[in-house]
Amino acid sequence: MKREIENIIRRFVSVSGFSIIVLFIIGPVLHIIDGINNTQLGIIVACDFVAALSSLVFISSKELQGASWWMREILCIAINIAVTLPLTHYALLWKSVTGMIVIIMIIIIIAFGNHLIEFVYDMNTAQQLNKKLKEMH
Repeated sequence: MKREIENIIRRFVSVSGFSIIVLFIIGPVLHIIDGINNTQLGIIVACDFVAALSSLVFISSKELQGASWWMREILCIAINIAVTLPLTHYALLWKSVTGMIVIIMIIIIIAFGNHLIEFVYDMNTAQQLNKKLKEMH
């Protein structure tokens, strides 16, 4: 359980990082977002936390492969969309269908960006384990 809590915290930090990049760097440059208030920022942080928690659907006693991984990925993204769309609409971060589509695309990009970070983290862990094993020989 301790490891999963650490993973949730790591995922929250990476998802929040992606959100900050979108909101404060890409948003103004592409004129998607002109600025946000404290309520909107709080709602975004809540959405980031839900996104980190939704990754718990990937917990399995066996390694996930193929269709089982993709089904859980779709479920995870669906959870994020189901929570994020109404909250961000309530916070007036989008007002049109185009805005809704942008939010959905951001969710998908963040989901796969988070998997990339997880992959790099796992590769680093594997390299450390391999190094220890070589030292033992």
